[in-house]
Amino acid sequence: MKQHQLLILLLAFLLGSCSINSDIMFKTPKDYEFDVPETLTDEEYKISPGDIIQFTLYANNGFMIIDLSSLGAGSSSAKNRVDNRTLNVHYFVQDDGYVKLPSLLMTKLAGLTVFEAEAFLEEKYSKYYIDPFVILRVTNRRVIVSTGGGGTSKVVTLKNVNTRLIEALAEAGGIVDRGKAKKVKVIRQVGDTHEVYQFDLSTIEGLEAADMIVQANDIIYVTPSPQIASEVLDDLLPILTLFTSLVAAYALIIAVGN
Repeated sequence: MKQHQLLILLLAFLLGSCSINSDIMFKTPKDYEFDVPETLTDEEYKISPGDIIQFTLYANNGFMIIDLSSLGAGSSSAKNRVDNRTLNVHYFVQDDGYVKLPSLLMTKLAGLTVFEAEAFLEEKYSKYYIDPFVILRVTNRRVIVSTGGGGTSKVVTLKNVNTRLIEALAEAGGIVDRGKAKKVKVIRQVGDTHEVYQFDLSTIEGLEAADMIVQANDIIYVTPSPQIASEVLDDLLPILTLFTSLVAAYALIIAVGN
């Protein structure tokens, strides 16, 4: 009798350890209320903490280039450093959204679009240069994309200033066979919280959502279809093998005992 109980307990433990659909991430209950973005297609990319910006400054409305290679923040000689070489200098956007730029010390750029930041800096640098002309480019913008394969994801670098959701999915290889186009989640950090949006891209009505501008560090997750039958079989095969071995060993013990 004790052997039977031990066998039943062992089988219950093995069945309880099955990992069916354990690769599906970011599950939400059926009654989950998804957030709604303020705008889909009108919002441009905004500079975010953690961004690295490539900064180039011109004087005389672009006629001559300012060389910032030897300038520290607040340098008194900044307005005298002018030559004809192209120079790209990179700066890091800190967690508080501020950037340490030559002559300007700490300047907050997070929350501005690239074009807004350029206009803002041109106004600031007009105190030091005649008709300053600023060019900014964010060099490390990226999003994480899972195209519906379960636990597999890909980090996608955003090459364009305004990259749309459908472009990010295409860069990651498109939605795979297992992915549900009608359940595409976008997880975005807004302030100190995360907002979760869900879009249906399976019909033409989802075109507006497909044109949404993605922001740095967005998580784009295509919900995978469950693979219950195949995963149950994969999990049960080793259990059945072990069970068969246990039954054979138990039968042998009984035979020897008799």
